[in-house]
Amino acid sequence: MNLPEFADVLRCYVFLLRRLCAELWSDESSDYPRIIFDAIKDNPSFADLTRNSEWKSSEPWLLVWFSDYLHSIWNWQIFDDVLVRMVDFLCEELQHERFQDARPASMIVATDVCVSLRYRGLEYIFI
Repeated sequence: MNLPEFADVLRCYVFLLRRLCAELWSDESSDYPRIIFDAIKDNPSFADLTRNSEWKSSEPWLLVWFSDYLHSIWNWQIFDDVLVRMVDFLCEELQHERFQDARPASMIVATDVCVSLRYRGLEYIFI
């Protein structure tokens, strides 16, 4: 979906994710949450939004939903795979020069993800 409406659709998704958490995926296949995550992060409109510095002027909603997303798939078998993809995206892909304005925010979100995982008992990622 490379459309001007992408930001609005993403905001709706984030709203639903925060309200429903794991219930959002209750009737879906085991791969569906991973497919959605990949579809969002690989979408050209998402890349355009992250390069646009206007999104940072208010709540940095564009990236902070990552922790909510992880908590929604906490008990799913795909959790480890998605965590690796997410950390790679935040700490590698979004550190590319073309995402200059998003680089600090993506590292803050990566840190928040790691802290929330450690708080919930996943110490293994710090070893």
